[in-house]
Amino acid sequence: MKEKDQQGPLPSQVEEEGKEWILWGLKKSQERLMDYIENNDVLDPESMDKDGSCLADEDPKVKDIDRRAVEDGFLSGKWEVAVAPDEVDEVWLEIKRLISDYKIWGGQVTTRWIKEKKDVDGHVIRVYTPNYLDEEDVLRVGKLLKERCEIEKEILYKPDIYNVLQVYYDEGEWQKLPKEIRYRL
Repeated sequence: MKEKDQQGPLPSQVEEEGKEWILWGLKKSQERLMDYIENNDVLDPESMDKDGSCLADEDPKVKDIDRRAVEDGFLSGKWEVAVAPDEVDEVWLEIKRLISDYKIWGGQVTTRWIKEKKDVDGHVIRVYTPNYLDEEDVLRVGKLLKERCEIEKEILYKPDIYNVLQVYYDEGEWQKLPKEIRYRL
């Protein structure tokens, strides 16, 4: 591992007002995307058929959202992991290593400042994948997180298109979507 890969602040140490998240691998994510896709044999979001033939046969409303994601080229999604304050730095360092090794595309973590401002017990780490319709890659990343970061609690995955379309848990029932969360491990 390169020395520069370890640079950057730790989540537990960031107290700067207004600094809510630390990002790793996301600032230049498009530059990293092709290497990530090649290293992990990921279905390239750019190569998805716009006709919907790549979509799984599911609930029609979910399929409509997936079709829109393909048409708009908005296929990223993220695992959300709740982490205790005494574990966040260690878990974040491992995630940064996985990102630097192209095993994970990118991630972000809440800082001490936002944790204290919102008066919450722990931190949130988000780990992104470029194509939520590539179930094999999404599950590979989730399993990698659980194994390498020793996460025992359930982790949840949500496509970013759901945020764009404002599909949230409370509204999922109203819209008659079967779920807001796409994958669980």
